[in-house]
Amino acid sequence: MAKKTVSKSSIQKGYQNYLLEEGKKPETVRIFTKHQKIADEDFYKHFGSLKNVEKSIWEDYYLKTLKVVQNDADFEEMSGREKHLSFMYTMLEIMKSDRSYILHKLEGKKPHELPSELRQTQSIIVNSEIDWAKTFDFLPEKAHKTTQSAYRRMLWSHSIAMIMFWVKDDSGDAKDTDIFIEKSTRTAFDIGELPALDSIIDLSKFFLQRMGFAKATA
Repeated sequence: MAKKTVSKSSIQKGYQNYLLEEGKKPETVRIFTKHQKIADEDFYKHFGSLKNVEKSIWEDYYLKTLKVVQNDADFEEMSGREKHLSFMYTMLEIMKSDRSYILHKLEGKKPHELPSELRQTQSIIVNSEIDWAKTFDFLPEKAHKTTQSAYRRMLWSHSIAMIMFWVKDDSGDAKDTDIFIEKSTRTAFDIGELPALDSIIDLSKFFLQRMGFAKATA
């Protein structure tokens, strides 16, 4: 019988399935490998600990998204706003197959209760070479690097807001999350410009309507 092929992704998926089936994290690597019917050595070829498995799951949502959008032949021709929309929609599509796992980890959580592994993904965006983090023309050129770094952090926070909104979204095919992405991206890229107030009002109306206050859109 051929030996079972063990990859990084198969360990990640096995970890997610264990968590969903057992309702808790595996206590040791041996318990996990026995459940997966793989050798300990196959696990350690890819990960040094169980904690690193979960860390890699969250990291890969961002790394895979960056890879997909940057390999798009049309990506470089997009505006900053279009690039960010592409990033957000791509990330949502990548995460959809893991919705049960993400719900298990985040449902009922508040922003300050996010898993540390998810919070640590900020460094991926802040240290990346993404070129759609805008600068502000009214600031001196020497301040552009600082403002771009701050903007990258804001864009990461935007992705977290999208994830948390999606966790609570019970609309068919996450249609409300699509609307949230569209409206909140417009607001994020209008900051520091004249249309910002209109964008913020529009986003606020959407939130109020989503919470059941239909008159907010009147």
